[in-house]
Amino acid sequence: MKGEKTGDWASAVGLALGALAPACLPVLPPLAGIACLGLGGLILLRWKRLHVPALLVIGFCWVAANYHFRTAERLDGPGDGSSVLVEGVIRSVPQRFPEFSRFRFTPTGPGAERLPGSLLVYWYRDRPELAAGQRWALELHLKPPWGAVNFHGPDRERWLFAQGIGGVGSVRSGRLLSPSAGFPGSAQRWRERVLTAVSGQLRDSRMSGFIRALATAETSALTASDKDLLRRTGTAHLLAISGLHIGLAAAGGAGLGRVLAAALPILQRGRAAYFMTLGCSLLAGLAYAALAGFGVATQRAILMLVCVLAALGMSRAMQPFRAWWLALSAVLLLDPFAALGPGFWFSFLAVAALLLQFAPRAGRERWWITPFRAQWAVMLALAPVTATWFQMFSPAAFPANLIAVPWVSLLVVPFVLGGVAVMEVSLGFAGALWSLAAWFLAGILNYLSWLDAWQGHPWQIPAPSRLHAVLALAGALLLLLPRGFSIRWLGCFFLLPLFLPPATGDSDEGIDLDVLDVGQGTAALVRVGAKTLLYDSGPGDGRGFDRVASAIAPALTARGLSAPDRVVISHADLDHAGGLHSLLRRYPQALYTVNHPDEPPWLGGCTRELDWRWRDTEFRVLHPTPALPYRGNDSSCVISVRAPGSALLLSGDISEAIERRLLAEGLEGHRVVLVPHHGSPTSSGAGFIARLGPEVAVATAGLGNRFDYPREPQRRRYLEAGAAIWSTGACGGLRLKLGRDGRVRAESARRVRDRPWRWPASPECP
Repeated sequence: MKGEKTGDWASAVGLALGALAPACLPVLPPLAGIACLGLGGLILLRWKRLHVPALLVIGFCWVAANYHFRTAERLDGPGDGSSVLVEGVIRSVPQRFPEFSRFRFTPTGPGAERLPGSLLVYWYRDRPELAAGQRWALELHLKPPWGAVNFHGPDRERWLFAQGIGGVGSVRSGRLLSPSAGFPGSAQRWRERVLTAVSGQLRDSRMSGFIRALATAETSALTASDKDLLRRTGTAHLLAISGLHIGLAAAGGAGLGRVLAAALPILQRGRAAYFMTLGCSLLAGLAYAALAGFGVATQRAILMLVCVLAALGMSRAMQPFRAWWLALSAVLLLDPFAALGPGFWFSFLAVAALLLQFAPRAGRERWWITPFRAQWAVMLALAPVTATWFQMFSPAAFPANLIAVPWVSLLVVPFVLGGVAVMEVSLGFAGALWSLAAWFLAGILNYLSWLDAWQGHPWQIPAPSRLHAVLALAGALLLLLPRGFSIRWLGCFFLLPLFLPPATGDSDEGIDLDVLDVGQGTAALVRVGAKTLLYDSGPGDGRGFDRVASAIAPALTARGLSAPDRVVISHADLDHAGGLHSLLRRYPQALYTVNHPDEPPWLGGCTRELDWRWRDTEFRVLHPTPALPYRGNDSSCVISVRAPGSALLLSGDISEAIERRLLAEGLEGHRVVLVPHHGSPTSSGAGFIARLGPEVAVATAGLGNRFDYPREPQRRRYLEAGAAIWSTGACGGLRLKLGRDGRVRAESARRVRDRPWRWPASPECP
């Protein structure tokens, strides 16, 4: 019997490790090779001693094959820019934001077989009231599931791939064909009724957003500041419908089952009442999971619940770690893409930490010590994951979760679920329960706000390499071993490097240039020695929707920097200045120079009088002159960065008219140039390129942008002048080193972060 149990453990471990492996590969083996390998794994199952390697191979092949199938379902090219008429059904609860609505759309009409099965659709103008299950005929501008790719920070292409989104579209026009295309009691329609009921019963939009999130895991109604508060205090997981929430629902279901069993005489015989209680518990957990959309954390919780209820039904004890491994393997088999999201790792590692802390220990301890140990275990185990996914560590997370977890679990969630349970019977009573939940929730949010003010900025941690993350995780788990394991203190040495600043390298030798992939816009970091200039802030709406947190902050953190020393905004266009206000809030200590007619004078303007020197590197503003009135693109701040052996030109969005003016004023050669105006037809004149004589030209243009930048004539001019021309869209973020020896060394993010879901880099990319 013992050998059988050990075999179950080892088989589950092998299957899980095999299923996790494909996400670590830069490219997948061909599908034919995967099929042959999988067949070999099935053959190995004939021998009991080879079950573990066989299941490891089978797990790998299962996930790798699913990766291949999903990749084949995506749109494979940008098309010709024209619109396509698509008939289909809204499959998700539409998310409504201030500027747009977003929803999942499944094509079902004529020509649907030529389109992916799931599209992510944005509706910007003249948005109607949308609902899940509606059938629409939409005129869509479709693009493949592309995303910005940088050396550090979020990976949108991975998220789109994990969600099964085969294309992204924006609506040009639409016509409602049917208000409902599915069963009126479907999970999405149910979710929508709950969301509508909560919004209608609670007048406070902030509290309504939180109650909606706790009821259905729908977070679109939360404000950016509230999401940031949860992230900074390490409590965002409270809105993820996971084990604690499912457990509360299951407990409520068990209570209902007991009541039903007591009321029905037929259930008084044998163990019928007992099984009624277990069945109602499972149904309640499944209902809450369906309401939450069956996320990864919810899947794990349901599988663990099934294991526990099955053990109770069979009157057998279930070894906790065995159940954990079985649940892990089951989730990866049911959803081969689960490991591509942070929720998978947070969910399973948090449970593993609690099991290590409590499962192997015997005896009782004082009740008030248990919450401290639980939070310590979870915080320690999740530190490497938090650094990997979010590049931060929050000192406030421990006191925040110590109070927030029991508070929300015992005083908020029961009233939220109670309201959902009774809303079909009495909407007024449901509203009263939700109001009570909101009252308790307001108290804990005030506490979190106080903690956030106390801690200031969370610690920024550079994203560790895969090896360092695994070692740090091993160190955390070692520290959680029971007393008596003398090796557990070795965990400190594995975990400590996670919090050490990164090596700065030889940045004092020449100029380091990081051109970030921010979509259709510009953001570049220029580093000389210990000093850093941020040139432009990337695109944004000026109200918080920008690329500062997702692209600029991770790049600075990876360099071991808390803030740039200087920020220059070349001009006021939102693709260059859209993130300015976020920068001012996040990095108030930086020195700002802004060419913007509507910003306060204290920010300072960027004109030819502004020159400075860092070590032996000179920064000279070539344009505009102080007397020139603001003229949009042609008022862009043009900066020449010159060090011994190398020179860089930051050109903004100037046109050929300004290029000719710079030529008349004696423009000198530069080895590297940011292509003016992203490579538009109004810039990059032949004389300008010839005078510069660049070795490398970088165009900051989004992949598949609607302007088709950089334009082919402009590309050809640079190539004919002997320069390599790279685009941030085609290459991802670009990292260049301008050495004192005159050489330019470069690498691109799409090649460095190559993964099975990655849109491939262009052949010319470094």
